Amino acid sequence: MRKVLLFSIIFLFTGLICFGYETIIFHFPDGENWEKAYYKKRGYEAILQYVPLGQTSENWKRTIIVHSYNHNGIPVRYFAQNEIRKMKRINPTSEYQTLKLKENEALFTRCTEKYKDIQPQCEFLRVSQPHGGIVTIQYINRNKDDFEKNYTLWLETVKGARFYNSYYRDERIFDKSIYFEL
Repeated sequence: MRKVLLFSIIFLFTGLICFGYETIIFHFPDGENWEKAYYKKRGYEAILQYVPLGQTSENWKRTIIVHSYNHNGIPVRYFAQNEIRKMKRINPTSEYQTLKLKENEALFTRCTEKYKDIQPQCEFLRVSQPHGGIVTIQYINRNKDDFEKNYTLWLETVKGARFYNSYYRDERIFDKSIYFEL
C-alpha cells in the first residue's frame, strides 16, 4: 500500500510539473503602442512577433520576436551559439557582442550592414532557459540612429521580460497586450 501511495504522490507532482503553464511578460516603454502581429505554434516551437501599432509582420521598422522551444536539454551557451551561427549565415556583415553569458541566460547585440536583399539592422538577442524550455527574444530596429539613441531603454526592456510559471491556466489573468503563453 505504501508503494502505491508513494507512486501516486510522485506521479501527481511530476504531472503537475509537466503540465504547468509558462508565460512571458513584457512591459513596453511608456508611450509605445505595440501589438501582436504574428503567432504560430508548430511542434515544439512557438513564434510570436510584436510590432509597433500600424506596422505588420511583413512591413516593420522595429519588432520583437519571441521563439519558445519546449525542450530544455540543450545548455543556453550552445543553443545561443547555434542561433548566432544561423543569423550570421543570413547576414555575415557583423559579429555579435556578448553582454551577458550565464548558465541559464545570455544576451548579445550587433548592428549589421546591408547584405544582398537584407536591410541593415541593429538588435538585441536574449536566450533564456526558464522552467519549460528555451526562449529567445530579439528586439530588432532597422534604424541604427534610433537604436543607438534608445539603446539603454530597449536593453532594459529586453532584459526586463519575465517568465511566470503556474500550474493553473486560469490563475494567470494578465493584460493580453503584455503577455505571451509559451
